[in-house]
Amino acid sequence: MRNWFPAFAGMACLGFGAGLMSIYGFFVPALSEEFGVGAATINIGPVALMLVPGLAAPFVGKFADSMPIRRIILAGCTLAMLGLVLTSLAPSLAVAGLCFLLFALGMTLYGPVVVNSLMVKLYVGREGKALALVAAGTSIASAVLPPLVGAGLEMFGWRTALAALALTLLVVLWLLVWLCIPADIGASVGGAASKPAEIYRRREFWLVGVAVALVFNVSVLATICYPPLFISRGMDPVEVGLMLSISAIAGLSGKVFVAISADYLQDRPRVLAIGIMLVQCTGIAILLLFKEGWPIWLGLACSGFGVGAFLPVHPWLNSRYFDTAVIGQVNGAQMPLMLPLALAGPPLAGLVFDRTGSYDPVLASMVVLLLLACLVLTILPRPAPAPAPVA
Repeated sequence: MRNWFPAFAGMACLGFGAGLMSIYGFFVPALSEEFGVGAATINIGPVALMLVPGLAAPFVGKFADSMPIRRIILAGCTLAMLGLVLTSLAPSLAVAGLCFLLFALGMTLYGPVVVNSLMVKLYVGREGKALALVAAGTSIASAVLPPLVGAGLEMFGWRTALAALALTLLVVLWLLVWLCIPADIGASVGGAASKPAEIYRRREFWLVGVAVALVFNVSVLATICYPPLFISRGMDPVEVGLMLSISAIAGLSGKVFVAISADYLQDRPRVLAIGIMLVQCTGIAILLLFKEGWPIWLGLACSGFGVGAFLPVHPWLNSRYFDTAVIGQVNGAQMPLMLPLALAGPPLAGLVFDRTGSYDPVLASMVVLLLLACLVLTILPRPAPAPAPVA
């Protein structure tokens, strides 16, 4: 069990980093009232949480391959929580926005690129289980943090609640990271590395990157479009919330499935990745074809399963084709490929709804994108034989 302490620390990093997106909406009404702007303006924040990591990830990936990862994570935790504390003290929306950018930059330093690189370097031969374990952190945080934050906002107001959350998470993360992650894990782990220029010449880099970009865009669209989709079909917000909770539970089960199965499919990564995408594609197709009844719940479960399961599959796919010594650079360099569709998709989905009054064309587009991603991954070559697990 002690060997898995770094993975538990990584789970906390993703849960209290990327997982904080689950509580962003709680602060929107308070910020709108405080600074006298509409919710649309406040909702620009999530764009920063995609844009900043997407642009910074290639550099952060290089850091993960050339510096002790524990130092990077501790620096990121400190920077991110400092950004949140400063946001809680901001006298204006402009200052709050700049402080939130500081949080987004810090979060990148202890986000998926760095944490996933740590898992691949530490757990050679058991990457799938480790990556799925840390990915579960976002699901657990999405279940635990919202009620706590909601109570804090009700009792203390948004400024005090945000500052208290940041300081608490800073202490928790520092303790877990300092005690559980070895100090010297970094570029020294792994075999002979490919030169950075060689990474971009390999077709595996582009095939995995393009396929993941397509799937990531579908996940973003699902997160943004599902609530208004079901409300537009006449369902009340309480019922929609319950339905999305079922989807989140299915997502956690998808990560558990990857933890169990990935290490048995080391030599056939395409089988696992395409299978997960087809389950997600089936779920979205069900939502497109059926407007009510039990098939809706089945469709949400399949869709949520695919979204959750594919999160650890991305770095796992890279670990099957690239040396551990450059895995951070590979993961980071692929992040900008996700930005064009991720940034353009939500506005286009909103435009489609405004023009047609329906999200059905968006659902159909999501099915097409997933099928294209499956087609891209069929071109992947067979990887080299998997290394024996390191005890």
